[in-house]
Amino acid sequence: MKLDEFTKEMIDEQAFIDMAYIYLEELGKETDLYSIIDKFQEIGGYTEKEIENRILQFYTDLNTDGRFVSTEDGVWGLRKWFTVDDINDKIAPTVHKFEVVDDDDLEEFEEDEEALEEDLEEDEDIDEVIDDEDIDTADLNIEEGDTIEDDYGDGEEY
Repeated sequence: MKLDEFTKEMIDEQAFIDMAYIYLEELGKETDLYSIIDKFQEIGGYTEKEIENRILQFYTDLNTDGRFVSTEDGVWGLRKWFTVDDINDKIAPTVHKFEVVDDDDLEEFEEDEEALEEDLEEDEDIDEVIDDEDIDTADLNIEEGDTIEDDYGDGEEY
């Protein structure tokens, strides 16, 4: 039976995931998630609120049901349409790969982490507040004609 032939009662009783399978099979090509949802809303006469109540479960089902495959962001198709190589080409780039850390890498990481912590402790020392009493203001007064040495060793006259 085609999805357009479903009655409102039939649609209400069906899980969106099963209707998505029927719809994609009829369509014969992959399509984006919003087109699938729009189709359900159209044939079921659902309000936005009614769709929102069912969409979360539908999206979860799409991701866990082995009959479906996401070929790109938000685009879904039926797994049976693709060869293993097609699936590897389309899905593999979206899989987040991670490296397994061996003992040597872990040891190096811990050493780097210790060095970072030491640097942070040194930075905290710099941030300490100095009381006004600790500053000798006599050396801070510059009079006209005084020469001040800078970091380059040449004096500048004021």
